[in-house]
Amino acid sequence: WRSFSPSPPSVCAQVALRVSSFGAMADTLEVGMKLKAMYSDGEYYPAEVVQVSESDKRKKAPIKIHFVGYETSDDKWMSMDKLKSKKLPKVKAEDSKEKAKPKAKAKAKEYDYAGLEPNMRVNVFAEAEGKFFPAEVVVVSTGKGKTSAPVKIHWVGYTKASDEWVGGDRIKSKSLKFKTPESKGPGGMPPAARRLLLVKPKVEAPLDPGFRPVILGKRAYLEATKECTEKLEWALTRSDGCARYSLPVFDEKHKDVKASSYLAGVLIQEMIWQRSADELMLCGPKKICEAIKKAYSKGGAYEFEVLSMPNVCGHPDKPFVVTLVEKAEDLPAAKDTPQVCGKDASGCRLAFDLGKS
Repeated sequence: WRSFSPSPPSVCAQVALRVSSFGAMADTLEVGMKLKAMYSDGEYYPAEVVQVSESDKRKKAPIKIHFVGYETSDDKWMSMDKLKSKKLPKVKAEDSKEKAKPKAKAKAKEYDYAGLEPNMRVNVFAEAEGKFFPAEVVVVSTGKGKTSAPVKIHWVGYTKASDEWVGGDRIKSKSLKFKTPESKGPGGMPPAARRLLLVKPKVEAPLDPGFRPVILGKRAYLEATKECTEKLEWALTRSDGCARYSLPVFDEKHKDVKASSYLAGVLIQEMIWQRSADELMLCGPKKICEAIKKAYSKGGAYEFEVLSMPNVCGHPDKPFVVTLVEKAEDLPAAKDTPQVCGKDASGCRLAFDLGKS
């Protein structure tokens, strides 16, 4: 089985604080206790205590917590100052005679607007009144001129003349997230891909609670794209055959278009190791094709496949290439060549793992 592997959310770095009495803290905290814990965006979210450690190694972060709604693989050890609860003793900063060093200027947080959709209800801060009021999302712009205020909202109960463009700092919604750094390679999933493709199975894998089967993600994706008219088609050519595939994709201006290019990259990778290939030919929306071509090039997310295939196909001097074509008719037809297996079973065996299986 193959699975998508989301990168777990990181927790803020520990700071130099001390608790006056660990014994008092241990008596106060209990496994299963509900509280709020600081997430990577600096905000506090519902969590519960999983474990309280008395080990010296865990002195600075003795509390293991589980964020409600996240996977157990995302559980984190945290210090007392990152937790909020009326039952917790107040944590005082450690006295110091030395002057504190000036803090480095924090990098401005970037909002991820991928979860906001037209007609979605949100709460928006009205600057004139100084408080939040209900509103509806009209449109989310991706234009460069709207980077600071890309969301057009309509105030509930008012006319369209009052509609205005606002930024994430004025919006309250669970669908509005902060962007997180994405790692290189297939593991760095775009937010749209995470939302559509990471489908939790009904029966959780006991040895890998974060396991998310590709087949479930693909099924959810195909349901989301059933009304889409655009298609991405590709051909993986080899000396004695050709593998073909067609995938419905979102329009290039759609907010979830990156989910299309991400899934296509994963499916192509799987086919390459099943069939082998010396060339990848693509036909479809230009931006999606160019994104996949970049991924399947030296230095891209699938550099390993690009560098391995020439050796696998038996011509290490001929590099793997990616070609874009205008029409699907320009792609070669699918062709499978029967392979004759030997009948002598007395020799050595050679096993080949497809990878991620």
